Amino acid sequence: MDRKIFLSLLFAAGSVLSASAQDAVSLIRKHYAEAQQKVAQYTKNEQEGEMPFPQYYELKISQNLPGSGPHVERVKLYFYEHDLADEYEPGGALLSRSVHFVTTKYNYAAREFYEEYLYDEQGNIEFAYLRNADMNEFTGGELRLYFKQAKLIKVLVSLRDPQTEKYNQTYSGATLPSQYQSTYDLCMLHVDRFKSLFAEIDRSTFH
Repeated sequence: MDRKIFLSLLFAAGSVLSASAQDAVSLIRKHYAEAQQKVAQYTKNEQEGEMPFPQYYELKISQNLPGSGPHVERVKLYFYEHDLADEYEPGGALLSRSVHFVTTKYNYAAREFYEEYLYDEQGNIEFAYLRNADMNEFTGGELRLYFKQAKLIKVLVSLRDPQTEKYNQTYSGATLPSQYQSTYDLCMLHVDRFKSLFAEIDRSTFH
């Protein structure tokens, strides 16, 4: 095959993959906006006593950690409801639930962290956001991770300017820069942690 033709085909294939990833990112952003709208509606309804009544699980952990002192973690787990009417058997549940969107805020000493996790209806992670005080030599940063079928497809990094306290985007790409591997590893631990936590809580509640 002519080298020019080969390179053209290779470039075209790369463009198709890039376009496919961008389509997936656009869909994930749509799902994220829908989750944010759901949370906002629940918050409004809860404050004003309106219907539909907000549905989520909430957990607060408060403890004194050796070496860093008081540690507080707050977790909210929002969920999908799946109609099982067609599969219903006497004595069985009419609905099943799976984790949809998770927010968590916690601290270690004076360092504060905030994270969000978005899952699809099959329980696969779609998006993760981490505002991590340990990034960038402890000046802080943000990491946004997009996934398609559990595979990382897009990474956005923003670092905090200590003087202005603003976050400025410093990286956008399909691969993870090696200096953020530890933050990514923490993220993936939390992806599984919150999925398991939701399942345990859900098994212990009435519905």
